[in-house]
Amino acid sequence: MSGIIFLLRKIFISIVNRSLNYFSLLQWRFFLKHVGAKTKIYRNVIFNYPNNVSFGSNCLVDKGARFASELKSGELKIADNVQINRGVYLDFTGGVIIEDNVLISKDCYIISHSHGYDPRSKAVAKPLRVARNVWIGAKVLICENVNVIGENSIIAAGAVVTKNVEPNSIYGGNPAKKIKDVK
Repeated sequence: MSGIIFLLRKIFISIVNRSLNYFSLLQWRFFLKHVGAKTKIYRNVIFNYPNNVSFGSNCLVDKGARFASELKSGELKIADNVQINRGVYLDFTGGVIIEDNVLISKDCYIISHSHGYDPRSKAVAKPLRVARNVWIGAKVLICENVNVIGENSIIAAGAVVTKNVEPNSIYGGNPAKKIKDVK
């Protein structure tokens, strides 16, 4: 008997979670600049300036992701087949473009602005482009001096990226350095 109750409880929770995620997507379809077909934005996702954010088709944004900009002019353009996992903080103050087939693993920080040596100064925009087929591992920090993450690259978990990432390469460490080429 307790097995049946456990199963029914599990089914009920699954239905509630799916419903909440569906209503979250409906909400963001109204506020975001563009949301492509088959894109899913789960609940507890936060957007600053949502009218400056656009998603292509077949994207997934998991729970707890946060998209922020310190300037109203910051824009975020996400192409098709992009997955952004739980706990990602993406700052698009400088303008961020994420191309097709990018995977951003959980708890990553991506920064696209700088305050120099004065934390109270106005944010200085630093644009960032994440090229196609990039995999950013868990808990990676991408600093404001990075302008390009090259196509077909992998950034190892826990890396602190302070410079541009070459295409077709694996980077890791603190500060991140090229480990090897990707075939």
